[in-house]
Amino acid sequence: MSIINMKTIVSASIVSSLLFFVGCGSTSNNNKNSNQLADNYEKFQSGVISASTLSKYIENWSANKPKGVTGRLVIIQAGATSNGKFLKSNGKDVVTYQIPAGGACDPSYMRHDGVSNIPGATLDGTRVDRMINSFHLDPQKDFVVFAVGVGSLTVRDVIRSAWTLNYWGWSHDRLAILNGSVDYDFSVSSGLNNYLVDTPTTPPTTSSTFSMKSLKNDRTNLHIYIDDMMKIASLDDKKGYFIADARGTAEYSGAKKSKAIDKNCGVNHDQQCYSPYQGHIRDAVDFPYTDLLVLDDQTEDVNGDGNITADDASFKFKSPIDLERIYAQKGYKKGDKIITYCRTGRKATLIAFTSDFVLNYDVAMYDGSWIQWGEMANREDVNGTTILSADNKWITDDPKYSVNLGYTNPIDTQSAKPYDIKPNATTSQEVKLEDQAYLK
Repeated sequence: MSIINMKTIVSASIVSSLLFFVGCGSTSNNNKNSNQLADNYEKFQSGVISASTLSKYIENWSANKPKGVTGRLVIIQAGATSNGKFLKSNGKDVVTYQIPAGGACDPSYMRHDGVSNIPGATLDGTRVDRMINSFHLDPQKDFVVFAVGVGSLTVRDVIRSAWTLNYWGWSHDRLAILNGSVDYDFSVSSGLNNYLVDTPTTPPTTSSTFSMKSLKNDRTNLHIYIDDMMKIASLDDKKGYFIADARGTAEYSGAKKSKAIDKNCGVNHDQQCYSPYQGHIRDAVDFPYTDLLVLDDQTEDVNGDGNITADDASFKFKSPIDLERIYAQKGYKKGDKIITYCRTGRKATLIAFTSDFVLNYDVAMYDGSWIQWGEMANREDVNGTTILSADNKWITDDPKYSVNLGYTNPIDTQSAKPYDIKPNATTSQEVKLEDQAYLK
């Protein structure tokens, strides 16, 4: 992934920790933010905040910070703006740190759930503590805002970063994303460009010693695993569940093959690999994550490329009221448990985030998503190895669990080797148990 303005990036050790920024107990009511449904986000103080709210925070944090916040305003900006700018800070109670453009994603990072590896899984406790300590983030005090420099669909990776802190227990009232890009709302025409500067804050040279353990907040029920997903998928009556497939209509319908993690397929083992079969989880709803975003409000050349195109759109979330309507149109009923997945857990995070932070819906993410689910099949992979036997309990290419819309030719099928599948596994809850143990 490219990094804008490399000279501003911090030392290699810090960058290394950032590559784990995005993993590429259920939340109790007192952890929910106090936002109410509205036709915009101007009154939101956390969760999803507007440019005007963020500018007030930057201008005078001590006077304008949300009630109950005692620490700093820490802005994590993914990439510079199109003209190389960053949200300003004072280096004291307001700081702006840069991460790679669009967030950071390391698909080579895996966690084993007991059945197989999950590529790009959510960070374990050691890694999330390493990440917060690289920026001296105090989980008991600081207010963290994630922002995207240039309008881009890679906002999904930035929101994955915010979701990671949420999963590990960060308070809803001290966590936010900027609605839209810095480019869009801090442009010259917006009148807020005076909040932009040439360089971000220099990150600390040494790590702090904070830990998410200090929050004593178990939110591991925000994620489910393949055995949970198989149980839900097998239900003939899914009353009370709403399964949302965030990948996009083409992958949902099987018209577009779902990519796998490697590119060692084809005759010469140098081409993109794909999941063994295509389709979707049984009774899942086609819910493209882009349905949540504003992609057509461009009115000026905000990115400075000489053209007014969709790249100049705001990439903001649609209003809370519009989001509520969209969910209802998709078939969500009040009180349903939302289960969301995509291909690698990034697109699904937008549904998880809006469900949790904006609409206060009960939600859990299947973190393995299709990159794991679509691998568990009685098929040969590119190396001629049978992935799972026909009678294995973990096979998902079964009408009880999936709508199978076609198998991939073995020569284009992802190798099972990186997944380290345990055919005789009895549970897929090892990640959850590991995370719960870390919090104790």
